[in-house]
Amino acid sequence: MTFRGFISLDIEPNETIRTFMEDLESTGAPLNMVSPEQIHITVKFLGDTEEDKIDDIFDKVNFALKEFEPFEIDVKGTGAFPHLGYMKVVWMGTEDPTGTLKNIAHRVEEELVPLGFEREDREFSPHITVARVKGGKNKNQLRETIESYEDTHFTSLRVNRLKLKKSILKKSGAEYTTLKEMYL
Repeated sequence: MTFRGFISLDIEPNETIRTFMEDLESTGAPLNMVSPEQIHITVKFLGDTEEDKIDDIFDKVNFALKEFEPFEIDVKGTGAFPHLGYMKVVWMGTEDPTGTLKNIAHRVEEELVPLGFEREDREFSPHITVARVKGGKNKNQLRETIESYEDTHFTSLRVNRLKLKKSILKKSGAEYTTLKEMYL
């Protein structure tokens, strides 16, 4: 049996994050919002994953994390992929001055290759997806809202663990379940 899996760093939503998400919704743009309780940074997308690999994934990620100590990142700024002129995904950015999160993502990816997980073609770009844009209605209001938060510092976060998660796609959006936690 398979599941859609990923390794994540969960983000605890605070009032500033919730207000940003509410402001996005109030634009009237057609958005599929991520539930504030489910926002996260995807460190490694695994895709279709065999359930019998869960323990091996856990062991490999734990091994990758051995050389790292807990560290701080900032959740700061906003934007859209691929760009504000053509928005498909609305995101909050991160600042990781030490580059530790990128180093962790690289180590995790390298450890998982022997289990059959592919290396990413593109460089790791840590961000928090907050909404998926489903059309062009009210895109100017949406763009203005995103731009009004582009310099906002949402929170500082002490990173001390990653999670192996299962994603179930539903009409209302993805639902995530934590399968394992791996600590730095």
